[in-house]
Amino acid sequence: MSETVTASDQAGGGRHRSRELTAWQGVGAELPGGWSIVQASGGTDEGYVRSDGPDEMTVELRWKRTRRQPSLEVVAEQYLKQVRKASRKLKVEYEGALAGGRRVPREKPSDLRFEWLADRQGHGRLIWCRECRRTVIAQVSGPRGEATRAVAEQILPRVRDHSDGESVEWGVYGLEFRVPKGLRLIRQRLMSGFLSLNFYGPPGRVIVERWGLAEMLLEGGFLAWHDKEYLSELKRFGGETTAVEWGEHEALVTEGREGGFRRVRALVKAFLLPGRAERFASIVWHCPDSNRVVGVRAFGRSPLELARSVAETVRCH
Repeated sequence: MSETVTASDQAGGGRHRSRELTAWQGVGAELPGGWSIVQASGGTDEGYVRSDGPDEMTVELRWKRTRRQPSLEVVAEQYLKQVRKASRKLKVEYEGALAGGRRVPREKPSDLRFEWLADRQGHGRLIWCRECRRTVIAQVSGPRGEATRAVAEQILPRVRDHSDGESVEWGVYGLEFRVPKGLRLIRQRLMSGFLSLNFYGPPGRVIVERWGLAEMLLEGGFLAWHDKEYLSELKRFGGETTAVEWGEHEALVTEGREGGFRRVRALVKAFLLPGRAERFASIVWHCPDSNRVVGVRAFGRSPLELARSVAETVRCH
């Protein structure tokens, strides 16, 4: 399932990091602090992410999975033709060029640089990865001048075409985490002050969420908010909640069973299917440094183990 989302800057954050990860479907880059995703679309095989920074600078990542290695020179020329066409519509002068590529003997280049100059300037990197079979086009664009080139030289070497290991890396508005391979994104909400990413696959279902403006959110107390708001979607829930230390944070861990969300119960009723309580676990913590609340909930055969495996990878501040 592929969806397109756009969002403005997330509210309720703390101080900017000097560097943070922007990643979608395992494709990403380390960006200077203060940059934010403004558009993300696509899935594992093909997609697009754009992040905006200060001084009208932009980072764009495009990827596509192919069975065979493409000619990066041809891909770059086709991309530069699109930039040239857009420049002509704006009636501005255009210059474009390919830089040297890294080549394995007797093979096509697997890493190629390009740049262009119009009313703005762009610096790009083309990567083809034999392991993940993705071709990634990474581009930094901004006002004409050395400042844009300098930022590009910081970002382009740190572009990632896939995640290493048995998990996939995500980085959205300063929230960084990993989910096991095999879980695919089926739904997301990226809003001012709240984000939610819902994953589903053989291990079960995982929902990673974050709320901003935690001081206001938790005025009535962390436990009260957790029981009244966080668990509000669960119906016929039975289980226990325990207060724990999660790293340096105050956290609540919940285990139990629930009868399903409203939509699931409606399907059960409509088709006269037997209801089945689903095993559920969640880990939620308050991060004062970022003034946010982060939660990971999981459903499946071993929900607590699944929730822990994701929560332990979260970087919240």
